[in-house]
Amino acid sequence: MSADSNSQVVLVTGCSTGGIGYHLALELAHRGCRVYASSRDTRKVVGLTEHGIQVLELDVTHNESTAAAVQYVLNETSRIDILVNNAGLMCAGPVADTDLKYAQSAFDTNVLGVARVCQAVTPSMIKQKHGLIVNIGSVSGYATTPWVGFYSASKAAVHAMSDAMRMELAPFNIRVVVVAPGGIQSNLAEHQQVELPENSPFMPAIQAIRDRAVFSQAGNATPTDVFARVVASRVLASNPPPYITYGNHARTTWLLHYAPAVLRDWIYSRRFGTAQLRQKSCPFTGKSSHSSCPARAHASGISCPFSSPFMWCTLGVAFVAAHFYTHPELVQRFGAFFF
Repeated sequence: MSADSNSQVVLVTGCSTGGIGYHLALELAHRGCRVYASSRDTRKVVGLTEHGIQVLELDVTHNESTAAAVQYVLNETSRIDILVNNAGLMCAGPVADTDLKYAQSAFDTNVLGVARVCQAVTPSMIKQKHGLIVNIGSVSGYATTPWVGFYSASKAAVHAMSDAMRMELAPFNIRVVVVAPGGIQSNLAEHQQVELPENSPFMPAIQAIRDRAVFSQAGNATPTDVFARVVASRVLASNPPPYITYGNHARTTWLLHYAPAVLRDWIYSRRFGTAQLRQKSCPFTGKSSHSSCPARAHASGISCPFSSPFMWCTLGVAFVAAHFYTHPELVQRFGAFFF
């Protein structure tokens, strides 16, 4: 649908092809909005211009890039009615053993990136005395799971920051909405690299960590276009809700946020592989290890006596024989019973 001069002007960040921002831009354009879709690499944005959407270069981690993109939209339209902060990065790995440069990059994009764009846009919204800011958070901001502590922390920060902004900007007739997606078929973890030091104690769970990095895009993840239709219909309503939670596992995660921590930990530790990190102690050697045989008998080709059924049967027979030997009256009782 083509937009006219009375259409709402929308700026969307993080619009790489196939992602949430991309489909939100398409859906909002189809509903009559004048949409500006941005990405730090416009080569990754394909197929939007034929829908009347302008594509801009905007890197939310740089003040100059952010200011230039916002000013371009204002020069063309004199206003921005709706801002959708979607640009984000995944950061997967154990908090205790993840290179902080990856965490810093995630926070710079997911948290400070939202703040940068908001600070660039809100002066014009305050001047025009209306506006809507839509910040894309995550259900991980409600209840985190193992291996995405930094990502979840960044999204929890977005939720908290949005709550503050909603109250601070309300006197200027500016609404703030948090969208918390569940599992969505997006490109969030497309380039996610999970790296651990060679001697990391978390190395036995490396596959579980990698699986968690793409968990939200796997299985029955909600199609991105379906998610975009639901979100667009709600944010364009006359009275948009402060929170929109939608997508695969969204309600379950939201409920787990209110569950006792011991229950939540028990569920997530088994679902995401932290239970396999518990060390096992060998009664024969007293050694502890992550392997099935802490004494490494299997690795050295030696049959571990404590894992042999024959050994346990022999011990059982010996125990019964010793018991009967020390209690001869039992032999007499059994003999009388059977014979």
